[in-house]
Amino acid sequence: MDNQSVTNLSYLREIAMDDDSIVIETAETFLDDMPAALKSIQKHAKDEEWQQLYKQAHKIKPNLQYMGMDKAHELILDIENQAKTEDIADDLEAKVSEFSALCTQAFEELTEKLKSLRE
Repeated sequence: MDNQSVTNLSYLREIAMDDDSIVIETAETFLDDMPAALKSIQKHAKDEEWQQLYKQAHKIKPNLQYMGMDKAHELILDIENQAKTEDIADDLEAKVSEFSALCTQAFEELTEKLKSLRE
């Protein structure tokens, strides 16, 4: 993973009308909920539980958009589609792994962004 930012809060700021409290609350909720969702995605993919994988992927899509995680959003759309159709490509495991790495980087970035927003 390179050092480019994987999050961009400009969309969230726009829909929050630059209200920092909404940005902070939304980012905190993301940081509270996403680690468990990520573990769930990893487990369902590993265990070949396609319908559960589809449901979890579908559920988190808006959160990725709010956090400006474009690459992660692209990946989850593909993961979601593969799970929904049960037409699993050879690269699914790699996509889940890349998605996981992006989320981990996003957790670190958002934690830092929250610190500066609270100052």
